[in-house]
Amino acid sequence: MAIIGALVVVAAASVATAGIMERQALLADTLASERDRVQAKWLLRSGLDWSRIVLLNDARSNAVTLKDAIWAQPIEGLEIRAPGNTRGAYFSGLIEDEQGKYDLGRLAMNGTVLAGELAALGKLLASLGMPDWLAPAIAARVASTQGGPQSAPTAPGLRSVRDLLGVDGVTLETVTVLSEYLTILPSKSALNVNTASAEVLSASIPRLDLAQARSLVEQRDRGQWFNSRGDLLNRLDDPRIATDLLIDVRSEWFKVTGEVSLEHATASLQALLQRQGRSLPVIRWIEG
Repeated sequence: MAIIGALVVVAAASVATAGIMERQALLADTLASERDRVQAKWLLRSGLDWSRIVLLNDARSNAVTLKDAIWAQPIEGLEIRAPGNTRGAYFSGLIEDEQGKYDLGRLAMNGTVLAGELAALGKLLASLGMPDWLAPAIAARVASTQGGPQSAPTAPGLRSVRDLLGVDGVTLETVTVLSEYLTILPSKSALNVNTASAEVLSASIPRLDLAQARSLVEQRDRGQWFNSRGDLLNRLDDPRIATDLLIDVRSEWFKVTGEVSLEHATASLQALLQRQGRSLPVIRWIEG
């Protein structure tokens, strides 16, 4: 009986020890994952600071904002490794000119949808194969974030196109497509005709059909950039097109998207930067 009792004690101790070791291993993995996550986030912030420097240098070197500039070149799977360190991280990032997109803030004023802008958005969404009901639904959502002379906003403000997921019928796939053509800017800004797509140009410039816009974009992307807003109007050569269009050839607003993978963790970040003159761009918001 003594021998059996001793064996039972040994077995119980072994089970308890195994449990303790398993919990310690789990804790060690958790700590390693948290360490990697924190390091990945710091690497992302470094990438964000790098993007600010790139945009600053572009402002100092170029009078206009172009699609073929260094800032517009995406980074895919860039390995980051400290000297003598066997652990490496992989960084991917992209800077987008938000003034090359249609700004949803133009859709309404003081809580009232503007008919002309609603027609422009409808034209843009139709060229993307989106349903007819989507433009009025988005416009109503934008208007609900604004207060009128005698009314207060009835919905929270929009910061990015992803916030449209609250609109009935809008899916993540829809938002992914729209993010390439739509934006939400904190202040009223001109459309940059040097970075805008043919679909956005056609929707934003009355009397400019999609075929003409595509022809302009093809010429532009071959190196015939627009030097000024007057340059675009001269090339359009249509006196019926209003000369007070809200267009420009230089941008202030940029969106930065980044992702870092570091062994046990992956971290992502998205930020909106504002570049004013030749000063270092300011971070307006960060997600991630």
